[in-house]
This record gives sequence, C-alpha cells and structure tokens, in this order.
Amino acid sequence: MPQKIQAARLHAALEAWRITEQRLDRRGSAGALPRTERDALALVLAAEQTDEPMTPSTLAATLGFSTPAVSNLLHRLQDAELITCTPDPADGRRKIVTTTETGRDACDTVTSAPHVRKFLMGVPTEQAEAVSAFLDELSSVIAQQQTTAPVPAR
Repeated sequence: MPQKIQAARLHAALEAWRITEQRLDRRGSAGALPRTERDALALVLAAEQTDEPMTPSTLAATLGFSTPAVSNLLHRLQDAELITCTPDPADGRRKIVTTTETGRDACDTVTSAPHVRKFLMGVPTEQAEAVSAFLDELSSVIAQQQTTAPVPAR
C-alpha cells in the first residue's frame, strides 16, 4: 500500500476512534469524575504498571499542563482520596504519585465502558503491544511538534 494511502487510512481510523470515544465519554460522564481528573488518574495507574514512577512534573508534561495546574489537580485528587503523593525515597525533593484503592476502583469504573473493557482484555498481547507502541510514538511526535511549533504572531 502506498505510504500516502496508508497515512490517510491511519488518520481516518484515529479520527473515527476519537469521535467515538468523545461520544462514549459524553454518555458516561453523568456523576463521573471530570475528564482531566480521569485522564490524570488513568496516567498514574498506567505508570504503576511500569518501572517509572509518576511524578508531578511527568504528569504535567504528559498532560501538557503547567506545574501549578497539575499541583491543583493533584490536590483535588488527594482531597477525593484517589491518589497519594509521597516523597521519593531516592530523592526527597521529588514526589511520587500513586493511586489509592478508591482511585483504582474509580479508574476501573470510569475509564471504559464494560463492553469496551471486555474487548480490550481480549486483544492478543502481540497486537496490544504493537498498537500501544504505535500510539505512544504518535503521542511523542505530536508532543514534540507542539513544543517546537512556532507561535503565531498576534
């Protein structure tokens, strides 16, 4: 398949997924955490599955938020008893963000609808790893472009 057609098909699939996910998000948002809190909670939970602990600065960079905005977000999540922030044993100046049991439960119930979760759990490991790697790389490319793009003149 020519690269231009492949790129167009991937872009169309990503757009269709984005629109569908937004529609699902609007339907399931009654009584749920606000989107920003859910996104942060999901990122903290995902970091717990890796060797890299989540820090406020990593969360800020990943979400594209300022450090003060993430500080306020983390305070809201702590007040709701969804996360804890503890000093890093290796570097006391740094904080490690982790989910609480309540936070894990909240993330599990609001991150995806039951039928979506069931589908995701059935994806073969090799395919899941390939899709995850693709989306991680795409996110990196987009984030890099956003930090290097010239700011338009006013």
